[in-house]
Amino acid sequence: MGKYSAKSGKQTGTPLFVWILVAVGLLVVLGLGSFFGYKILRGPQGTEALPAASNNVPTLPRPELPQGPALPESAETPALPEGSGLPQTEKKDTQLPEGPALPETEAKPEPKPAGPSGVVYWAATVHPFVSNMPMVQPQAGFQFVTAFFRIVNKSTATVHVDHQITAVQYQGQIYYPYVWASGMDAMANRRFLSPVDLSPNSMTEGYVAFQIPAGASGVEPSFTPQGLPPEVQMVRVAMDQLPSLQSPAPTRPLQ
Repeated sequence: MGKYSAKSGKQTGTPLFVWILVAVGLLVVLGLGSFFGYKILRGPQGTEALPAASNNVPTLPRPELPQGPALPESAETPALPEGSGLPQTEKKDTQLPEGPALPETEAKPEPKPAGPSGVVYWAATVHPFVSNMPMVQPQAGFQFVTAFFRIVNKSTATVHVDHQITAVQYQGQIYYPYVWASGMDAMANRRFLSPVDLSPNSMTEGYVAFQIPAGASGVEPSFTPQGLPPEVQMVRVAMDQLPSLQSPAPTRPLQ
């Protein structure tokens, strides 16, 4: 077998700095070529102004036109004859005839709210009665009577009805309700005239008992509500002359 020689295995080639110099030279050549190419494309850059185009144009001779006669001078404008002045319009102050004066509009007063008005009708009849209760008997020389009252309110006001505003008169003497006797009326199924506030267009009725002299005749009932406006009238009529109501309005019990 032969011996392996270390010399024969060593590689040789171009040094690295040679390649570097070649690359630098190529870059310089490319840079110079680009610079001269740019200068050639741009052309010369002189600062002198270009010659005007009119400098090279030859001057042509102008033809001479023949002179004609002078234009005649214009005649003066003839003066117009002075005429008479236009008539001046006179201003006249014409007064129109005065017509009748317009009627002044009277301010209408504001409508006042309607106050209470109307009529309260009432009727009453008086009847004697005898108490069946030994504890409730008239005094000596007296008798019990019961008065039936019916009231119809046809006014716009509310009327207070109470047995205490009823009475009977006999020979100028006034007799007021007798409460115990009125209790006897209630026990005999005669409804007591209970205190109520009678609304407009409503009615109420009931009995009230009195103690009057025995044998009295021609006894007159009395009904005198309090606090009614003067515009509301109180009218007494016969029982069969009371105005009828289609349906009695409800009354408000006294609180």
